[in-house]
Amino acid sequence: MSLSREQISDLLKMISTSESDAADCGCCFDQIAEFADAQLAGQPLDDAMRIVQRHLEQCCCCKFEYQALLDGLRAIEDDRL
Repeated sequence: MSLSREQISDLLKMISTSESDAADCGCCFDQIAEFADAQLAGQPLDDAMRIVQRHLEQCCCCKFEYQALLDGLRAIEDDRL
């Protein structure tokens, strides 16, 4: 399997922006509900939540799950009003 120039460029970008304290998908999933609650409440993010935020910015799978959770929480909140 050979990679296109675009794929190589994307991989290099991901490598150059990775951080040693970055969260993996499991860590993100474990904290995603807490992150969503903080975002909806407008609370400042602590270090752990900023790590989750950075992961969501880089991982489309987790970002999709987060968006679905956020949409569900907003729908529940709208029903309460």
